[in-house]
Amino acid sequence: MNKQILEQFHSYIKTDGFHKTFLKNVTLFKTTTQIPREPLIYDLCLILVLQGEKIAYLGDQSFKYDNKNYLVVPTTLPFECETYGTTKEEPFICILITIDKKIMYELLNSLTIDKKEIKCDLGLFADSVNEDIEEITLRLLKILHSEKDSEILGNSIIRELFYTILKGENSSFLHKMFLQNNHEAKIARVLKNIHDNYNDKLDIASLAQEEEMSVSSFHTHFKKITSYTPLQYIKNIRLNKAKDFLINQNYNVTDTAFSVGYVSISQFSNDFKNYFGYPPKEAKQSLQKFTLK
Repeated sequence: MNKQILEQFHSYIKTDGFHKTFLKNVTLFKTTTQIPREPLIYDLCLILVLQGEKIAYLGDQSFKYDNKNYLVVPTTLPFECETYGTTKEEPFICILITIDKKIMYELLNSLTIDKKEIKCDLGLFADSVNEDIEEITLRLLKILHSEKDSEILGNSIIRELFYTILKGENSSFLHKMFLQNNHEAKIARVLKNIHDNYNDKLDIASLAQEEEMSVSSFHTHFKKITSYTPLQYIKNIRLNKAKDFLINQNYNVTDTAFSVGYVSISQFSNDFKNYFGYPPKEAKQSLQKFTLK
C-alpha cells in the first residue's frame, strides 16, 4: 500500500483493537502483537491488509494476505489464521469490509464479466491488490473522518470496490456463490443456516433436502468448499460461538455448552480443548495473550 494510505489510517487510528467507523460494514483494525496460529470464523467479508501479514489455513490450502494480496471470504467459514511481521513501529493494520449481498447481486445482474476458471474450490480466495484497489482504499479512508462524507459517499465507494473485486483474477468462486441454483450457492445457504441455528439439532439429511441435493452430493460439495464434513463444520461453528460466550458474554462452562447445542459438558470440554488448545475455563486468560481475530 502506498504511503498516503498508511498516513490516512494512522491519522485515524491510534490504539490497538477493532474500531468501528461511520460506515456500519467497515471496521478498522490495528495490533502491535504477533498472533500465533489459532481457530476463528470469518463471515462474508473482504480483508484489505495495509501493513503486516496474515496467513489463513483451510484444509491443506494456505492463503497469504498482505499489502499485495487481499482476502475474500464469501461465506461463513471456520478456519485457522496467524499474524506475523508485526512490531510497535510497524503494526499490523487492516480494513475489514462486510460483503453486502444486495450490492453484490445488483452488480452481478447488471454486469457481464468474463468468468475465469477458478484456481481453488474452497470457499475463500486471495487476489492481487492493484492500483485501482489502492486508489479506492485511499478514498475510503479519507471519507471515514467525516460522518457526512461517509453517509453521502460511502455506499458508492464500497460498490466501486466490490465491482473491482469481482473483476479479480480469482473471483469466479465469488460469482458462483451468488448464483441461486448451483452447488456453491446451495452450500453457501446451508452454511448460513448452520451459522444462524448452530444450537438446534441439525440433521444432515434435512439440510441436504432443503437444497434439493442428495446426501452424497451434499457431502461431496460441502467438503470441497469448506474442507470439512458437515458434522465437523457444525462442531467448529459451535466451538467458536462457545469461545465468544465465554470471553465476551461471561457465560460459565455449563451454560455455554448447552447454549451451543451440546448435551454433554465433558464432551464439550474435550472438544473445546482439542480445538483451541486450552480448556474452556481458561478462555478468559487466553484473551490476555491473543486478541486478534
